[in-house]
Amino acid sequence: MKIELSNTIKNIPENVFYPIFKLISEESSNGNPLLNAGIGVPDSDTPELLLKELEIAIRKPENMRYGSFDGKVTLLNGISHWLKENYNIDADPKEEIALVFGTKSGLSSIPSVVLNPNDTVLLPVPSYPDYIQGIALSQAKYEEIELKQENNYLVDYTDIPEKSVKDAKLIFLNYPSNPIGAVATKEFYEETVSWARQHNIVVLQDHAYSDFYYKDGYSPAFMQTTGAKEVGVEFFSFSKNFSISGLRIGFAVGNKELIRGLKEYNTIFHANIYGAAQDVVITALKNHKHLTSHIKETYTKRIDKITAKLDELGYSYFKPEGGIFIWLKVKDGYDSQSFFELLLKKYRIVTMPGHVFGHGGENYIRLSLSLSDEKIDILIEKLELLNNDLNNS
Repeated sequence: MKIELSNTIKNIPENVFYPIFKLISEESSNGNPLLNAGIGVPDSDTPELLLKELEIAIRKPENMRYGSFDGKVTLLNGISHWLKENYNIDADPKEEIALVFGTKSGLSSIPSVVLNPNDTVLLPVPSYPDYIQGIALSQAKYEEIELKQENNYLVDYTDIPEKSVKDAKLIFLNYPSNPIGAVATKEFYEETVSWARQHNIVVLQDHAYSDFYYKDGYSPAFMQTTGAKEVGVEFFSFSKNFSISGLRIGFAVGNKELIRGLKEYNTIFHANIYGAAQDVVITALKNHKHLTSHIKETYTKRIDKITAKLDELGYSYFKPEGGIFIWLKVKDGYDSQSFFELLLKKYRIVTMPGHVFGHGGENYIRLSLSLSDEKIDILIEKLELLNNDLNNS
């Protein structure tokens, strides 16, 4: 018997990270240890406070049973309070907030909630590649909108072709951005709301790195903007801020109709998020400032140390305003894939080639800041060796 998979599955693009991870796996068993500067999550351990809460929560009988599809009322109320306290956002916990099984799941779900087959999505690039899988599942199509450094990698709405705007039903935003590290401004979000209203386009803002902004900077929330709830939703991750990526829990906030659709979608494919994970997040939100107070200082020091060496070695890069990455231009004579392979195979450094993030990434690599001081010193030594080798070749 021959079993043939559906066209929906066949038409989903291959995960662009798969061949990269396969190559990394092959190299990891071939020679000296690898220095992983490609990782996409913070390197800090889960706070002891949250581990203790998890130990307690897993012993609660109610957490071993089915729970509410929508999540615990105490958590939804806690998120609403946190949004008000940190961003001055008023959000109804019943109608304007939806829990998701990690933001990756939520971001992949929204296209199926709002799009019909052959609808068009505007996808600013370079961007997080997994957005494309969600678009494919909805049987929609996407058009890439290249982000430019001269505009600080913010979308230039005046530069989008008129026909593209006319055809579009949804646009993805991601600030602080992965892989670049750009941060949106309040003025940009105000322009976004005005543009979305004018053209009847839904806005999906991915705010996964909400606590990762540097120096005297600030990463505003899209939902702080007057009118934002009218045009879209914003996703927040608990994985990055609290180092609990394994618990798979995040949330969306925004337009009531979109939130209702997302909840309905969740009930089809999921039951409830594990109750113990919800209890951990309740504790995390109550202690948010304490648990995240180290982020700005730690990552600012890492950025300054690495970029000082990059300047000395003559690299071009975008100095991150947020997120956990440096967007690094490759050396002359290389593209992103060949430079990635050179770093991996000869210098044992894992990065991410820029081409996997879409158009505009062909001459860049993504360098992670999730490295201890000791590993940063090793990275710098390896980059110096690389530079000497290139200068002497």
